[in-house]
Amino acid sequence: NAQYTMKLLLSLPLFSLVVASPVSADRVVNPSRITFDALGRIDNDSLLVKALATDGLVSLTNIPGFKQSKRRLMSNLHTCMLDLGDNIVTAQHFDDGTTRRSFATSTLPEVGAQPIKSLEDIPMNSNSESCQSFQRELSSFRSSVEAATNLFSQKLSTEMRAYLQTPLMSSNVDGVVYDSINEVVAGGEHLEHFHSYQKDNSLGNAGETTIELHTDQGFFIAFTPGLIASSNDPTKQMKLSDGFYVQDRYGTKASVNFSEEDDLVFMIGDGANQYINNNLIDSKDAMPLRATPHALSFPAQIDSSDVRVWYGRMVLPPNNALSHGMGLTHGEVREALLDASTTGKSISLGCSSQDMKAVIHTTRHLSGPSVILNCTEDELFCWYRCQPLDDELNTCSDRNLTLECVDSQGQITDPAQHNGAAPACYNSTAPLSSDNGDAWQGDSHHDDTHADDGHGHDHGDDGHHDEHMSTKSTSTGSRLFAWSLVVTFTISAILSVVS
Repeated sequence: NAQYTMKLLLSLPLFSLVVASPVSADRVVNPSRITFDALGRIDNDSLLVKALATDGLVSLTNIPGFKQSKRRLMSNLHTCMLDLGDNIVTAQHFDDGTTRRSFATSTLPEVGAQPIKSLEDIPMNSNSESCQSFQRELSSFRSSVEAATNLFSQKLSTEMRAYLQTPLMSSNVDGVVYDSINEVVAGGEHLEHFHSYQKDNSLGNAGETTIELHTDQGFFIAFTPGLIASSNDPTKQMKLSDGFYVQDRYGTKASVNFSEEDDLVFMIGDGANQYINNNLIDSKDAMPLRATPHALSFPAQIDSSDVRVWYGRMVLPPNNALSHGMGLTHGEVREALLDASTTGKSISLGCSSQDMKAVIHTTRHLSGPSVILNCTEDELFCWYRCQPLDDELNTCSDRNLTLECVDSQGQITDPAQHNGAAPACYNSTAPLSSDNGDAWQGDSHHDDTHADDGHGHDHGDDGHHDEHMSTKSTSTGSRLFAWSLVVTFTISAILSVVS
């Protein structure tokens, strides 16, 4: 039988239904920092947990030999991708005019680092000097990330051991359980991606969000802060990229101020809510890890040849570990999601809350959606998600209006577009213009007082809030302003048949 090697990018953005707007931050934050040597030497029980419970991320600095290796590798990433061409390198196009090219691979438990499929057939003596230089640094770079990831998980496991019930996870294999964070990390697949972002300044709006506020699906991700490199000259000095934002525990959007010393950043994902925080003992000293909502805005560059390069390693739970309360393993959940993406099924799996809904899309080249969901009777597919309908929107027909997906200009729009559209009662006989909103009525998702934080928290003053996520309703004049959290699975399935 044919065996399939699948490398899945599973990302669950937690979107709030607000208008896409230029990204702005209420404040600037500096990540908590610790050196690689100190992480392995200090016995302070709260070294990592305090930072991860508060901000959900921590930066590891002074990883031996890593800074130089990282810069040599990343300076050649984009030009190598261009040399290979878009028929080999996966590419995704965003509404703000950004194109993201990607290399995908993984590190498997007990097997180790897997090759990058796009580079497998490229000989080291090929004509691409950039690909040769990239490949020369790749093994050393990934080995350093592996060592840092192992050290991080060992330290976190030690700090939290006294406050966690065991086993953390059981499995469908007799006698196999996962008692510690370190065992969970060691037993799971680690998805690795190298991304290059290039901006077409003639498309999109200045300052528009490239990737909306979301929380990653894995336990945590280790990533290198974005760097600006030249697409024409790999020898050009790289600089740090701005535009990375997080939402703090109060609902405030903050720009993260990375520095040259930040080698590798560890950020908590929604998986912590599924198999770590739900196992905390009842103690005032037990601190839940905070899954960090984050967003990216890649601004127009003065030099149009400049690109943003980035690497991330997402840690997934073991495939044979049982997903809490579902009766399925995490591997089976991922298979179900992949199956749903190719058959058009609508499912809600793999999240920490039943309030989340999965919107699934997949394409071999990451070029756009391929699945439209079957929304419920109380929802409308709009802005590429199932949006809830309030009482006013359920009475459109009673007022001789039609229920439509309407953009911020009052125009009916393609519901599969990521354009900030919202359900509205629509009057097809009224004139439409950017200055006349009389043609549409109903939910208004255009209130600037809520668009600034991008997640509907309004600085923590929630109408409803629980430990993991929230829904909120507020009143704007006589209209109800409502939104719910929606989860999007982005599944990049790269299948190779192994004989």
